[in-house]
Amino acid sequence: MLLKRVYEARSEGQRQFVKFGLVGGVGFVVDAGTFFLLTHYLGFGLVTARVMSSLVFGMTATWLLNRYLTFANQRGGSILGQYLRFATANIIGNLLNIGTHALLVENLAFFHRSPLLGIVAGTFVGLVFNFTGSKYFVFRPANSQS
Repeated sequence: MLLKRVYEARSEGQRQFVKFGLVGGVGFVVDAGTFFLLTHYLGFGLVTARVMSSLVFGMTATWLLNRYLTFANQRGGSILGQYLRFATANIIGNLLNIGTHALLVENLAFFHRSPLLGIVAGTFVGLVFNFTGSKYFVFRPANSQS
């Protein structure tokens, strides 16, 4: 299959980036699905449900999938420490995402008129930060951890 050959011709880092993006898509589905269940069937308020769906379910799902699929060969160290580093990196990445959007829509007329493009830009900044943080800070090879 052509797609498989193209994928296999990429470097390990490029393949990890593709997996990371796909895992993020799964995380979105887990986040949105959990939010729906919490609000529509379990009676949670919107903010409480969003915090739980994102920070508990979505983030845990993406951490597990990245740990066992994307960075399977870079799983050294404490599981709890790794999860906390993942949470830290993702919270910073989310702040960069939102901050990029706010900076663009508040300061550039183009993005003010098309704020969804600001979300695209913010998402890209957050994705790059989260991938880099995951690769070099969260899922460090065991021999580089102290």
